[in-house]
Amino acid sequence: MAVIFGTMHVVKKAGLESPEYAPIIRTAYATVTAIIFGLTLYLKTLIQQKNDNSEFEYDDPTPGSQGGRIKTSVCKYDLGELSKLQKSTLFTVAIVGFMHFKFGYVQPLILQSIMPMMNMYKNQLFQIHVLGKPAVDGLQRPWVPENPFAALTGASTTADAEAISASAPAAASPAPAAARSSTDSESGSDAAADSDDNAEQKDSEKSQ
Repeated sequence: MAVIFGTMHVVKKAGLESPEYAPIIRTAYATVTAIIFGLTLYLKTLIQQKNDNSEFEYDDPTPGSQGGRIKTSVCKYDLGELSKLQKSTLFTVAIVGFMHFKFGYVQPLILQSIMPMMNMYKNQLFQIHVLGKPAVDGLQRPWVPENPFAALTGASTTADAEAISASAPAAASPAPAAARSSTDSESGSDAAADSDDNAEQKDSEKSQ
């Protein structure tokens, strides 16, 4: 997010929204997009060359799958993730192109000349197949898409902490309640016993 806001500030400060810069920005965006597609083709070649047929299973993340399991190989999984990356890139190109040529926006072109390269570097496929990192910890398959707002809001960690702290006294509270109930029951029993003794004593006095 800092990169986005910083880029927007530089764009306005330097006056890059001026039409005279449009051809240069378009060229930069087209070059970056071509590099990204070239990297995806390179990744595909690396994945197919490794042809890792090691199988693994994972829960189907598709909504409505009712907790089904998916069995696949590393090669098939990586090719599937690469296909998603290519489709996402094409979708972004279509949206950015529409915003630029329809409404004349320049900011999306500038942002998408920077962000894709950063995202490609952090991509699991790039980390494993190009940088040669082992598929452990955050790179272990299957990969869960990160929530870009979680680090900013801290919603997940805060909510978990509050849930844990709130559940602790709730879990401990039944014990004192049970103790009070037991004490009340014993007191009631003692009172009933005393009442019976007094009644018997009065009956004995009357009979005498």
